[in-house]
Amino acid sequence: MSSDQVAEAVEASTLSADQLDDGLTVLALIADGLKKWEVFPWAEVQRMARSVGPVILEQLVSRRLWDGLTPHDQAAVHWVMAEGHSVGGVGERWVHPDREGPRIESLHQAADHYGALCGARWHPRSYGRDKQIRSGVEFAARFEALPEGWRKEVMRRALSGQGIASAVAQASMYANVLRSVYGIDVRDS
Repeated sequence: MSSDQVAEAVEASTLSADQLDDGLTVLALIADGLKKWEVFPWAEVQRMARSVGPVILEQLVSRRLWDGLTPHDQAAVHWVMAEGHSVGGVGERWVHPDREGPRIESLHQAADHYGALCGARWHPRSYGRDKQIRSGVEFAARFEALPEGWRKEVMRRALSGQGIASAVAQASMYANVLRSVYGIDVRDS
C-alpha cells in the first residue's frame, strides 16, 4: 500500500472512537479464535484468517499509526493480509494441521502484536515477535553487507539445503578469516 493510498484511506476513515473500539474487540475475538482454530468449523477458520489482516490494517490506518510503522512492519501487515487470504482459500478436505497450523499461529501472533500496538486492552501473549523482527532486520543487513558474489553463493548454498541464516553467518565468518589470515578483503572484490 503506497503512502498515497494510506493517506486516502485515512481521509476516508470516519470511524468514531466507539467503532475503533468495536474493531479492536473484533480483532481480539479473531485472535482468540485463531489461537484455538482446531475447535472451530473450517469455514469459520477461513473467515477469521481472511479477516485478520484487513482488520489489523483498518485499525492501524484509522488510528493514524500506519505512517509511523517501519517498512518491515508495513510489509509484515501486508504479509498477514496475503497469508490470511491464502489460508482462507484452503479447501476443507486439504487442511493439514502441520501445514496450516504454523500459518494460523503466525496470523494469531500478528493479531496479538498489532492489537497491542493499537491499544488493545487484552494482554497479548509474548512470542518474541519484536525480537524476531529485529533479528530479521539484522539478518537482512548482514546479507546485504556481503559482496554480490558472496550473496549469490549464500543463496546457492541455501537452495541446496543449508539454512540461509547459517549460510549468512558462515559467509561473514569466512570473510573475516580471509581478511585476518590471508589479507584478502572480499568487499574489495
